[in-house]
Amino acid sequence: MAGIDLIRKNALIISAVLVLALITVNTGIIYYNDWVLKDTTRVKAETERAGYLVSQIWNQVVRNVDIGMRGYAITKNEDLLGPMRDGIRDNPIILGELRTITQKQGFEHPGTLDSLAVCVNKFIATTQHMVGLIKIDSMTEFHAALSADPGRAAWMVYDRNARVVKAFEDDLSQQAQTSYKSANDRTLVVQTILNIIAFPSLLFLIFNVVKEKRERRELFSKLEENNRAYLFNPGTDANRAAENDVIDFSIRNFKTAAHFINQVSNGNFSVTWDGFNAENEKLNTSNLAGELVLMRDKLKNIKAQDEIRNWTTEGLARFSDVLRKNQDNLEALSLDILTFLTKYLQAQQGCLFIVQEDPEDETHSYLEMAACYAFEKKKYVQKKLEIGQGLIGQTFLEGTPVLLTDLPNGYTEITSGLGHKTPSGLLIVPMKANEKVEAVIELAGFQKFEKHQVEFMEKVGELTASTLGSVKNNEKMKAMVDRFKTQTEQLKSQEEELRQNLEEMEATQEALIRAEKERQG
Repeated sequence: MAGIDLIRKNALIISAVLVLALITVNTGIIYYNDWVLKDTTRVKAETERAGYLVSQIWNQVVRNVDIGMRGYAITKNEDLLGPMRDGIRDNPIILGELRTITQKQGFEHPGTLDSLAVCVNKFIATTQHMVGLIKIDSMTEFHAALSADPGRAAWMVYDRNARVVKAFEDDLSQQAQTSYKSANDRTLVVQTILNIIAFPSLLFLIFNVVKEKRERRELFSKLEENNRAYLFNPGTDANRAAENDVIDFSIRNFKTAAHFINQVSNGNFSVTWDGFNAENEKLNTSNLAGELVLMRDKLKNIKAQDEIRNWTTEGLARFSDVLRKNQDNLEALSLDILTFLTKYLQAQQGCLFIVQEDPEDETHSYLEMAACYAFEKKKYVQKKLEIGQGLIGQTFLEGTPVLLTDLPNGYTEITSGLGHKTPSGLLIVPMKANEKVEAVIELAGFQKFEKHQVEFMEKVGELTASTLGSVKNNEKMKAMVDRFKTQTEQLKSQEEELRQNLEEMEATQEALIRAEKERQG
């Protein structure tokens, strides 16, 4: 009885202590969940980063080295070795970061990374040797090395070791997810027990409940402030956010961050952060959302630059094949050049003017249209321009490209089955080598020409000018040979005619001599 009386007298204090204990336990659970969530996010980020680095060993190092070597093999242009140099430069950086992450994670197979490093370094050394063979024109040895397919051997070693690393990272990620789920389950059980114990005490602690509610609201306000400061700030009124909304907002932000990172790591640079817009951009410059968006933009820019380099390299390689055809036929070669460039730059029409010398006046040169292309149809148009006449003639004189993006109506029109339309972009590029312009190409299309397309046209301009100059010289030599043969045949004919005349004169003279002798006898 005495114990029961003591409990009754101190019921409020006991209830307060019990509620305080419940609040303390609940707060501890919240901080524990926060720690588990942060640790899970960290592990997931590390595993995704490690997986990304493993893939970049092949995509960024091996492929760039291979692309640079093949580009150089085709054109012998030192500039095309840029991807190879980038891959060699990035190789130790990527492997170093991967080693750091895996050591921190407790990876038990360091020999796997050593094998990856040896594999990649061996491929790089083989490729550098092949470049050396190209530089000394040892093409037989180069083709033998290329036929040995060093990339396949590298891939076999890389794939085997990459699977080991990725399996380890997947296991770590799964363990972290399991740990986080277990923590949530334990929290649910513990909080259920606490609620059952606390229910009787709530009848005695209305005031304490109000106070606890106020304190809890402050806690959620702090959580909301931290969410906005370190995760994402939508720019809305933070004071109007309900407690459930704060929790949902926090969970949604973490899910958004995980999804955003996953998409970017898989190369999807068009992914957006839900709710991130121009109005709240300044509010998210230093939190997780802002940093991830900045990272996405940087990676997107890097990918765009890689695509431009690959587009240029592939275009130069394919264009070199075009130039190797029809080198004995200037008309066919001109059409092939114009057709390829018009399609590759996704233009709709184009024309090629070649510099010609007036056969009657060697000091006078003019531009003659050698090929015309429009909407998949070949059009042979006879047209000559004087040097300096119009944009094409002026481009020849200045030797620099002309890019127009706002063409006046009526300047030129593109005709299709849908009617006539003024193009949105016009590009005129001189084809010159060693400061000598051999031709001028004009392209027009419904899309504006980009800077890298203009630079590409300048590069192919050097190849085109050299090839056209050689073909024109060959045709001149052929014409000279044909004239020499004609003159030789004429001389032979005249010589035969003279010989016959001499024989007739000799026969006439002999007849006169015989007649004279007969007369005297």
